[in-house]
Amino acid sequence: MRHTVWLAVACLALGACTGTESTPRAATTTSTTSTPSSTTPTTTTTTTPRTTTTTKAPTVKPKQSPKPSAAKPSAAKLRTSLKGDTNDAFAFAPLSNPGNVTVEGSVSSYKAWSTSKVLVVAAFLDTVCDGDPGKATAQQKRWVTAALTASDMNAVIALRDAIPGSPGAAITRVLRSVGDTRTVAPDASQGGMQWTIREQVRFMAALNSGRVVSKASSAYILSSMRPIAAHRWGLGTIGAGPFKGGWLRSDTVTRQMGIVNGYAVAIITDAQGPAVLQSDGDSAHVAQMNYLAKVLQRRLAIESGRG
Repeated sequence: MRHTVWLAVACLALGACTGTESTPRAATTTSTTSTPSSTTPTTTTTTTPRTTTTTKAPTVKPKQSPKPSAAKPSAAKLRTSLKGDTNDAFAFAPLSNPGNVTVEGSVSSYKAWSTSKVLVVAAFLDTVCDGDPGKATAQQKRWVTAALTASDMNAVIALRDAIPGSPGAAITRVLRSVGDTRTVAPDASQGGMQWTIREQVRFMAALNSGRVVSKASSAYILSSMRPIAAHRWGLGTIGAGPFKGGWLRSDTVTRQMGIVNGYAVAIITDAQGPAVLQSDGDSAHVAQMNYLAKVLQRRLAIESGRG
């Protein structure tokens, strides 16, 4: 009994000396909620780290402003050349220097059509009148006027028939006398012969200087080359003095030669644009000839220092 009491005392003393205390173990992830009347069981919450994925938005390039459209040509940019044109052409030379002929553009044919009427009249004056227009009869003068103003075919045939010998040879001699070594005229249907715009310009310059047949004949021809109102398109719209045109059908060339503001000129189109019926029953490309005349007018203004 005594030994039992002492053993109990010894155990109590040993506990006091060691200072051992029972303390609840704290958990890192444990939260305890207490209420006055009851004890809530411990709840353990495990936090899962949130992984954030960032998706990079596609790079959008800024839209470029559209390029401004080309501006329409102003009046200063209007056409003044026919270089490279294979459907139209013009030629010109200053009357002060007729050997300096400029030719631009080209066509597939240079048929003379009614511009050849001027050559028939020249050959008639040379062979029938000996270069003196005063020797022509009143009727013959009326034929000259009708041929060169209204492009009258019957009139020119009457004059051609009056030429002694070969009309073609007589016309070719006139051409050779002014330096044309290429053009050859037939005895009939002179409208079908090839007569280039270069040679037409040289011929008009020769007329102006009085070298076709004679001074009197040249002056007479120039004064007669005044088309009727219905034929004053093309060169007639830009102030040409003497000029003569040639035309036939909608699928053939239309052309003119004349003198404009100190220049011998010629223009031609190869069936471009609509064809308009003329007083002689044939058709001419009036609108295109008006256009070419304007192009030529602007070019001559530049050449003369007025443009």
